[in-house]
Amino acid sequence: MPGSTHDDDMDSIGARHLAARLRAGVRVGTTIVLDTDDATSGLIAGDRGIVEQITLDGVVVEWDRGFRLSIDPQAMPYHALVAA
Repeated sequence: MPGSTHDDDMDSIGARHLAARLRAGVRVGTTIVLDTDDATSGLIAGDRGIVEQITLDGVVVEWDRGFRLSIDPQAMPYHALVAA
């Protein structure tokens, strides 16, 4: 496109990151609770973790069981833990 600038590329990248954050439905630092078991990862319903990062590929979580794993919010449902 004539007159295209580096800013045009950044807008596209920014839009993809925004879409990833919207898909995640939570913010970095949120404690989440897994809603279903996942045989592949060994996670089970009720596992808790803190969202460390949201990437184009998924949500990176530091799980309370002592490991970090990226999950796909569409394939592995979870909900935010609400403080009482």
